[in-house]
Formats: sequence, structure tokens, C-alpha cells
Amino acid sequence: MISVIKRPNHRPLAKRSSHADRRRGLSLLEVLISVAIFLGALTVIMFALNTGQRSEIAARLQSEAVLRCEAVMGEIVSGVSEATSSDGNKFSDDEEGTWEWSAEVTDGGVTGLLQVTVVVEHKPNGDNPNAAFSLVRYMRDPQIFLDAAMQESE
Repeated sequence: MISVIKRPNHRPLAKRSSHADRRRGLSLLEVLISVAIFLGALTVIMFALNTGQRSEIAARLQSEAVLRCEAVMGEIVSGVSEATSSDGNKFSDDEEGTWEWSAEVTDGGVTGLLQVTVVVEHKPNGDNPNAAFSLVRYMRDPQIFLDAAMQESE
């Protein structure tokens, strides 16, 4: 039979402590590096958001310039507005007065044909446009039809 002898003053061997077991928190260097990485990422995100916002404003202004230009061209082609050259015209529905349009009517190269060019510009500070659109269309000269109608009535 085997007997086990127990020692009364026996203590278990002390657990060896490693460097990782003694650390309970983060060092100052680790905190500073974490904050620097966070701020760098935040700067990149804010820059991307700012770029997106500027692009959204530019796209909105460009879309409005296209719509305003088509409206003016439609008025000229339909005969609501006279087909004559004009410059620096304001829109009646523009409360801020930052949108201007100009029209240039030239000979279309063929008898009875006019080339109509309409340019719409958004000028927030009065001088430099930050959005513009130009539209060119050819239309029949309405004066030819008026002259023909006058000759028939005589």
C-alpha cells in the first residue's frame, strides 16, 4: 500500500506573474495614439461630407439653370416672348435676384430660319457665375408668317 504524506506547512507554488498580468489599464502613449487615429479619421470623414455637400449644391444649381433656360427658350419659341436679342434680364420669380438670362437671336444660315441662343447664369455675388447653362435652338422666323398673312389679307 502506498501512503501519501501531507506536509502541514505546504503552500502551493506562487504563480509566476507576467508583464501582461501586472498591467491593468492603457498607457498614456496608447491613449494619445488612439486619439490621434480617431481625429485623423474624423478629419477625413468631415472633408468627405463637405465635398459631398458642395457637390449637392452645384448639382442643384445646375439643374435649376437647365430648367430656367428651357423655360425661357420655350417662351421664345412659342411666341410668348419676342425673338430678339437681350442681355441681363432678371427672372420674375427670383426673390434674391441672383439668376440672369440673356438671349441672342441670329440668322440661321437659311432663309426664314433663326438661331436662338439662351444663356442662364446664377450670380450670387453679382459678378462671377457659379452655375450656368446655354441652350441653342433653331426656329422658323415668325416675321415671315406675319408678312405672308398680311399679304393674303390685302
